[in-house]
Amino acid sequence: MKKTVLTLAFAAAAAASALPSMAWAMGAQEAVNVMAKNHYVAPHDLQKQYGYWTAEAVSNDGVRATVLVNDANGSFTAVRKADVGTALPSVERVARQVRAAGYSFVYDVELDDGFWQAKARQSVTNREKVEFVLHPVTLEVLSQVGRSGGTVNGQPVLSADQIVAALQQAGYTRVRGVEYEDGYWEAEATNTANLAVELRVDAVTGAVLREQLDD
Repeated sequence: MKKTVLTLAFAAAAAASALPSMAWAMGAQEAVNVMAKNHYVAPHDLQKQYGYWTAEAVSNDGVRATVLVNDANGSFTAVRKADVGTALPSVERVARQVRAAGYSFVYDVELDDGFWQAKARQSVTNREKVEFVLHPVTLEVLSQVGRSGGTVNGQPVLSADQIVAALQQAGYTRVRGVEYEDGYWEAEATNTANLAVELRVDAVTGAVLREQLDD
């Protein structure tokens, strides 16, 4: 049977596991309905992240955009890179917002997958890299995570050291390469079968979500 774009979108949503420990109020069908009511169709790459359903979609007049639907209240935002500096904040304004949070060095500011992303360090002496995710319009901080932990949508995120401890408690050894990526902690380790594996770990609970052989 031929799969429709909508079917593929739902399949992607079912497979999506961004921030898996969070509860979601809105289902995929409801999110797609909100997009359609706002005149965006053919959604694909539908996923849940940072409190929003996101997808790539096309407006009725043929304009492509990344669209966001707030999971809590159903509000809709269409994000186009061409709008940066006009309908959307400029890169410099995003950098100022992060600096106002107490970070002297802000870099790698970009609009990616519908959200502003930036990296920052507090000072010359405190060189811990913190990764920010901000709302594309309001610049609300949705995620702020470094090796010492942080928050995502107000939920505390475990630190890198806590992730190492959780993996060791679960039986993994030689835990290394712990990095925070796209809402998860990623790590390399040796499992109980003495195999080198790559791990994806829930950032909030420390549970192993995926284990695959290290290439």
